[in-house]
Amino acid sequence: MKRFVFIIGGCLLVLSGCVKDFDAETYNKQKNEAKIVANANRIFGDIDPVQDWNSITTGTISVIADAALNDIVKVQILTESPFLNDNARVLAEANVKQGQTVSLSYDAPNAYEKLVAACVDNKGHYYIQVFNIGEQAVSFQQASGSRSMRAASSEAPSFTSLKLRAPRWTFNALRTQQGATCTIGGNTYTEWANSNWNDQIWEVADGQTFDGGWQLDSEKNKGHIFRNIDGFAPGEEENVETILNSIFYKYANDAYSTSGKKNNARTIRESKNVILNSNYVYADGTNPVTLIPIRGYNTEFKYDNIFYYYYKESEIPSGMSEVDFIKSLPKFKAIQVERVQTTPESTAGTIYRRQEFLLPFYKGTPVEGVNEASAIIPRGYKIGFLCMKHALNNYNYNVNNHGCVYGDGRLNYEVNHIKGHFLTAMDKEIGGGTKEGMQFTDPRIAMFKANNKIYMSFEEGADCSFSDLVLEVGGGVEELEDEEPEVEAEAYTMCFEDRPAVADYDLNDVVLRCIRVDKTTLSLTLVATGANDDVYIHGATGWELNDQEVHEIFHATTRDGNDNRFVNTEIGGTRREVQSRYVTVAEGVTIPEYLKNIYIENKSTQKTIRVPEQGEPPYAIIVPQDFKYPMEHTSITKAYGDFLKWAQDANQSKDWYVFEDADKIFPTLFNQW
Repeated sequence: MKRFVFIIGGCLLVLSGCVKDFDAETYNKQKNEAKIVANANRIFGDIDPVQDWNSITTGTISVIADAALNDIVKVQILTESPFLNDNARVLAEANVKQGQTVSLSYDAPNAYEKLVAACVDNKGHYYIQVFNIGEQAVSFQQASGSRSMRAASSEAPSFTSLKLRAPRWTFNALRTQQGATCTIGGNTYTEWANSNWNDQIWEVADGQTFDGGWQLDSEKNKGHIFRNIDGFAPGEEENVETILNSIFYKYANDAYSTSGKKNNARTIRESKNVILNSNYVYADGTNPVTLIPIRGYNTEFKYDNIFYYYYKESEIPSGMSEVDFIKSLPKFKAIQVERVQTTPESTAGTIYRRQEFLLPFYKGTPVEGVNEASAIIPRGYKIGFLCMKHALNNYNYNVNNHGCVYGDGRLNYEVNHIKGHFLTAMDKEIGGGTKEGMQFTDPRIAMFKANNKIYMSFEEGADCSFSDLVLEVGGGVEELEDEEPEVEAEAYTMCFEDRPAVADYDLNDVVLRCIRVDKTTLSLTLVATGANDDVYIHGATGWELNDQEVHEIFHATTRDGNDNRFVNTEIGGTRREVQSRYVTVAEGVTIPEYLKNIYIENKSTQKTIRVPEQGEPPYAIIVPQDFKYPMEHTSITKAYGDFLKWAQDANQSKDWYVFEDADKIFPTLFNQW
């Protein structure tokens, strides 16, 4: 017989009976677990009992290396299209030969419903095909079958002359004529004074007919020649949409985003076809040069009027600069976007392909009336493009959002000074206090090649997304250089709380990052610690730093002026280089599988913290990306607003980790090291 005495609420309670010995260890464990749950409920409310904190989708797909590339050497599974997009990540890859079939397993961020298969040739050129997560096989054959160049010589109209309307001065020429007193939107500008703009715009006159399905716009004074064409080849539309979205639209609130779109100023400036040829193409002399509208995305894209010009560098007079020569060249109408619509384009962002527009060649200096002309621009001519922005019935240079913007950035110097519109694209203030935007001589057209097709995209406004209007170059030009994306492997981040019973859930007490190097090699990195206690890392099999204390790994054992030992979690706090070591694993072991074996031990509390079981609080999580963890003492629910929704309902906001509050995360650590 044993007797137990408890004091409850100041009263003495005596219990007698035949009971087992009191298990202090179990009692303390249960008491600690109750504290952990109570603390978590304070921050997260009622956690969904089926919540397993998994942000990763696992799958396997069979890939046939049959893309329209020569010398295919590997296939990859990517998160996004790699063209002009440094957010794409490799989830899996294999070395292959042309036509070979390979099975690839992947661990994908569950923010994605679709992934991208890619063939890569021996020069680093990519060809992609989109597939749905869960599909069993993917081939590039259908999309590869679509022609890379649409209009052939046999499809060109057979005219030998064209009638042109009376010309008008470009906005740049009109502004130059005002000299130092040029006034636009109430502001006076001197940039056009002595700028040497002296060019006119020309449009095809009404009353002319063409063969081969080509026609002049039926409404008066539209000045362009077009034909109706078939839409996308099977499997092509989804690829095009994926390519465009990966370039122009952010998924997460990254540091260079504006209004839900990417800021692409630097990306375009540094792209291969800007560096090599300033967004010019060269006529092949065999096929007609054509443009095909693909998408418009802004509130003013209907105001865009696309013009082109052409020349040979040998035609530039001795002593005249190329820029001044271009400023004197006639500019010819290619597309009036307001006339390229029926219904879909009224919704910004709609993908379409219905009309192909011809770029005729005029022999000699153009004149009002009849001109000798051809449907094919002779070989060797350099072709440039501009977008003249103005409303259909408002051809007025004095409006601050009216202007001529060029693919050749040297021609944008003047227009980029216009206040209230174009100037706002210069040196934009972006989150985090950094500056990123256009320079005064930046291009305002991006020209790039993807899946063997050439595209142009326009930035005729201020947000630097370059998504305002997208055109496909339909044919008649020499091939552009392929971009050669350097796509990094997907990273996975593991975050711990070291004292779950009193945790603030900033999830930065221990931060690890893991990335695959090859089939049997991982790189595991200690990134940060927001712990003050002595905390050890265990379970990282094969890692040189396993079983070591995190502050000692960082050589940061001394407390700072605030009596803390935090590393890489506070702006202005202690900074250290991340600590990376390679790990050898068996082939087939995935990064999530490896990370789930890792746990930490808090020597001060004698507690260990592992990946939680279903329904338990999130004192350790694995995030499938270079995760921007919260700053010190900032709950993850504050840094990532959707985390709370996900915690309470496992089926909601699964992509919580791509929508951060930039003021509450430790900034861009992975981009710095």
